[in-house]
Amino acid sequence: MQWDFHHGLLAAAALAVLLVAPGGAAAQDAGVTEADLAGASGGEVVRVGSPASGRVTELPIEIYVARVLAGEGEPRAAAAAHQALAVAIRTFARANQARHADEGFELCDETHCQVLRDSTPASRVAAMATAGAVLLYDGAPAELFYSASCGGRSERAGDVWSANFPYLVSRVDDVHEDDEPWTAELPLDDMQRSLRRAGFAGTLRGLRVTARTESGRVARLELVGMRPAEIGGDDFRLAVGSTAVRSTAFSMAAARDGIRFTGQGYGHGVGMCVIGAGRRAARGETYREILEQYYPGLEMASLDGRALEAPRETPGALPAEPVATLTAAPPAAAGGLSELADEAQAALAAMLGVVPTGALAVEMHDSLDAFWVATGQPWWRGAVVRGRSIHLAPAPVFDQRGGTALAVHIGAATALVDGVLADRPAWVRTGAARHYARAAVGLPPAPDVGGACPADAELTLAISAAALGDAEARAEACFARELARVGDWRSVR
Repeated sequence: MQWDFHHGLLAAAALAVLLVAPGGAAAQDAGVTEADLAGASGGEVVRVGSPASGRVTELPIEIYVARVLAGEGEPRAAAAAHQALAVAIRTFARANQARHADEGFELCDETHCQVLRDSTPASRVAAMATAGAVLLYDGAPAELFYSASCGGRSERAGDVWSANFPYLVSRVDDVHEDDEPWTAELPLDDMQRSLRRAGFAGTLRGLRVTARTESGRVARLELVGMRPAEIGGDDFRLAVGSTAVRSTAFSMAAARDGIRFTGQGYGHGVGMCVIGAGRRAARGETYREILEQYYPGLEMASLDGRALEAPRETPGALPAEPVATLTAAPPAAAGGLSELADEAQAALAAMLGVVPTGALAVEMHDSLDAFWVATGQPWWRGAVVRGRSIHLAPAPVFDQRGGTALAVHIGAATALVDGVLADRPAWVRTGAARHYARAAVGLPPAPDVGGACPADAELTLAISAAALGDAEARAEACFARELARVGDWRSVR
């Protein structure tokens, strides 16, 4: 579950000794078929899109759960671990029905969502044994994450992303005492190339940890000699390679050609630890106890609010009650925003001399967490454009950013210029959108703040609202200077 949200097991079978409890479901073929799971789904389906092939497939919800469990779980873990992960997978699917709505499906088949493989006897048993069960927060499916291994302590969601879910906290996980640390030695030249691909500029001369989270993971790093000079810990891991720097729970030491990293765990560490769940099941914990360890305080129920009985531990056990019908309404757009977007697009299209390719959809999210879930971006981004859709943070965010009308105009301008300027640096696209949006709402041109045009990463990976605001101001000033020089926005480079 990337967003890069990485929650996948990352081939955990190759990373840890697999533990099997006596009577574990993985060792037995219980005879549960995908036809049985289709019947247990009550007509509820998941529309799964494959970015690689462009194909969209409708899967009954319980077949989807069984296939994701085969792709994300430990193959030989005990039944309780499979059941706990099945509940988490189903909850994630129901909480993220609108994740790819702009593309005509609900969830993708990659790590951005959940990875699917052919279902196995064990995964089918776990899906059937927990059919209909989800974890609820405030009466709705909770936003959940999981990773391969937390390395001994889970991570708070807000320390990785900009969303603070009260049930995704940092907790000691006491089944990792015998874990061996991983090591990786990366040359500075290799890291520099990776960081430049991520949008940084300059020459990397060294790294320094500037902040750690409550769990001890790296929160921020100084990139000595590069611009911007700081990067979030998880962004760094993704930029240089998450198969090498496997988590942010690392220390650093100088090596001959670069830096030696030594760390614990695999993945972001938020929520359920898949390897830890397997070890807890092996020592006799139930699937409910496992879920309470990694998602404390959540209620497990069907979506119609009925409590669910614990599944029998015999392979192939069926739920005691009928399967719930799982439905969730997508969030509604704020009133009047669609009309505002239509007006903004018409005015900006005339100003830019382009023809719109269709109407814009606008949604103002009702919380910072909901905005982050929909976009994968921190709240200070304010407005995020995905194709013909504009996602807005809650209205109070724009009190310090020029108001909602300006945000909608910036979103509309972004949608109009992005295709033409796709091969340009990020400052050209950002500067153009902000320059023309400001003119369309009748504001004077932004002052020339001077300074160098921002590197791509200053706009795409800004670590704070202040850093993003400074980069946007410089982008707008750079665009205005170049526009005055070349005369045509399409020619700014």
